[in-house]
Amino acid sequence: MYDVFFLIFFFLILSTQVHSESKSEEPKSITIDTNTEIVSDFIWRGNSFAGEGQNRRNGASYQSFTYAPALQPTINIWSPEKKLEWMLFGSFQLTNRNDKDSDKRLIQTSPGSIGPSYLGEEVKYFDPYNQDPCVQSVHNQLVSGEPTNTSCQSFVPNQGYGPKKEPNGNKRADGVFFSMSYHFDPSAFGDFTIGIWFYNTFQKTPNSLLPPATQKPNPVVSSGTSNVFNSNNPDAQTRLSWHEYFIQWKLPIVRIVKPTFSYYTQYSTENGGLMAGKNYLSLSANYTFFEGDFFRIQPHLNFGYTMSNNMIDNRNGIQDITSSISFLFGDFFLKGAHIFRPNVYIYDTNNYFGYAGGDPDKSFWNRSSEDGKVVNPSRVYGAYNTAILNAIEGVDTGNSLTNAVVKTYLRESYTLQKIPIHLFYVSFGYSKSF
Repeated sequence: MYDVFFLIFFFLILSTQVHSESKSEEPKSITIDTNTEIVSDFIWRGNSFAGEGQNRRNGASYQSFTYAPALQPTINIWSPEKKLEWMLFGSFQLTNRNDKDSDKRLIQTSPGSIGPSYLGEEVKYFDPYNQDPCVQSVHNQLVSGEPTNTSCQSFVPNQGYGPKKEPNGNKRADGVFFSMSYHFDPSAFGDFTIGIWFYNTFQKTPNSLLPPATQKPNPVVSSGTSNVFNSNNPDAQTRLSWHEYFIQWKLPIVRIVKPTFSYYTQYSTENGGLMAGKNYLSLSANYTFFEGDFFRIQPHLNFGYTMSNNMIDNRNGIQDITSSISFLFGDFFLKGAHIFRPNVYIYDTNNYFGYAGGDPDKSFWNRSSEDGKVVNPSRVYGAYNTAILNAIEGVDTGNSLTNAVVKTYLRESYTLQKIPIHLFYVSFGYSKSF
């Protein structure tokens, strides 16, 4: 209902604008601003939408700088009076676009399903819920030469059994952003803008980490049939999608640095509406040295605060302090940016980084949301890591309570890493107005 009212409001403004222009003796033309940029990582409001997903895809540790380049074209269309603005923004990943076998399991029947990481691995580790006896049988056939279940098809290379690619290609981060906004006449109280925007990825993808309301179960996905949410489940029906209303206020003070206060509130209903009601406030400023010259320098600073990060964690705090500096050469520019995430507890959650290996049954691997640590993707999969984790699980001190303490300590010492509080990216682009 609110969407309808908002769109009606925009159409009323548009009709008024057109009517006023019809009375003008010299009608003005629309203005089109374009910007084409290649960024080293798609980072926005402190969130890395490509780089951190690429780390999970490649089994790499989280870093402050990750090379996950994307092409990001933008077009802004302004009404003749510069009051109505339409913007279309796209982000398209340039590398690692295809899906990859990230869990490195030797025998699987589908992506994200159970299976041994090395020949001879004990069944209790790769199939603790005894949910796929045929994978067990094929594994036994490869080890001893005899299947344990004659009703299962024998092992035939490339015929159903083997490594599978998980749905983790960078192409799943591709998306388009569309916004509509109205700029009120400047006044002594400052300049005000109101608007609405939408962002949506092109593909259904399980890469959004919050458990959505609707899922298609994968009966052999890791952690048992009751687990219908797993980031490696190819049948998951989710999509990174959100929508926001916003208001921006250019403050009537120190206008030389264009101080702007912005308020954004989400009303997204996808993913069970778990992001609905999220509020983001920002205070930004920028200045251009040598404005009007061929060579210019433009620093920019944004201070962002969230309340709350999502409906599950409900954490408030400074989400990001983003600073950048752009060097402009005519219509070309080179930019470097630094993102500081001082309140790391906003990100210290399985709802941001996801569960270890995409498996909610392993949520206890990151049991603390107060230590600023998260499971390191490079310490989860592969024969080497699996052998170490299985050895830890097999520790027996002769006392069950001591066992639990020792196993937890050893597992956390091996798997956890500090969440990067500093992120960096660089970009190169071209801007042109018509």
